[in-house]
Amino acid sequence: MSPVSGIRGVIFDMDGTLTVPVIDFALMRRRLGIPEGDILAILRGWPEERQKAAFDIIEEIEEEGRFKLQLQPGADALMRVLERRGLPRAILTRNTEKTVRHLQTHLHTTFSVIITRSFPTFKPDPAPALHICGKWGLKPAEVLLVGDFRDDLTCGKQAGTRTCLLLNERNSQYGGLADFTISSLEELAVGFAEADQQRPPMDLPGKRNRHE
Repeated sequence: MSPVSGIRGVIFDMDGTLTVPVIDFALMRRRLGIPEGDILAILRGWPEERQKAAFDIIEEIEEEGRFKLQLQPGADALMRVLERRGLPRAILTRNTEKTVRHLQTHLHTTFSVIITRSFPTFKPDPAPALHICGKWGLKPAEVLLVGDFRDDLTCGKQAGTRTCLLLNERNSQYGGLADFTISSLEELAVGFAEADQQRPPMDLPGKRNRHE
């Protein structure tokens, strides 16, 4: 059985998943003075003035990333397959709405739900993924979360979604957290296309199934 059988909605991480990773997080940590730990969680505990200065640094680095934005190979093809199947798509990112809008000028598809770091909680907390499932009226087990990092997979696992890791040269250690792994978005597009072909014919009212 295809690993995407039964999937009725797909949640995507953005940086490193829909886009080629370009943000220099090591530089970000150095400039913020946060050598380890969850950057957003730490910043939210800082005084307001210090927090604002820190987010100015983050947004400056993210702005540089927007100029360098490059879609992952196969991103457009995957969106076309999902659109043909009528599957809703969402973005769940710790980036900003401005960056998501910039992405959408390159990736011509519609995301019915977009969760950015302005949401009250963020990955790896499962709440954002559960919020998306609720918006769609789907059970978490009917939803696939695709990401490239530990926090993506942990978020999905805790929410009860299926999880898919997009492999790169730095993240193979997270493979055990995912229901399955892919080497490219093209591979996932093929998986959904094949799953579509394997679906049994629908029984239409007043018509007999030709396989009966």
